[in-house]
Amino acid sequence: MVQSTKGDLMKRAIVITASVLGLSIAALLLVIAYVSVGRSFGQEWSSLDGPQPVWPAVVGFGSMNLAALSGATLAVLVLVVVGREFSRGRNAKSRR
Repeated sequence: MVQSTKGDLMKRAIVITASVLGLSIAALLLVIAYVSVGRSFGQEWSSLDGPQPVWPAVVGFGSMNLAALSGATLAVLVLVVVGREFSRGRNAKSRR
């Protein structure tokens, strides 16, 4: 069994979080495009008479929330990495 270091786990977390951010933005853009095309053909999206007209709103708001959460998580992860590297540099200078 291969042991992972903290750096490897942090890299994985950053890659996964960035991927989730990208996928949520892509989902939001696809919903916007789908709704725009539907509206150009006269589709009504304001009716709440069933699941058909509601799903774009659910997917759109869900992807907006996921984008905000993953963006904030990504910012925190990057700050943690920068803080670790800064403290390592400080410790290396003090040992000289």
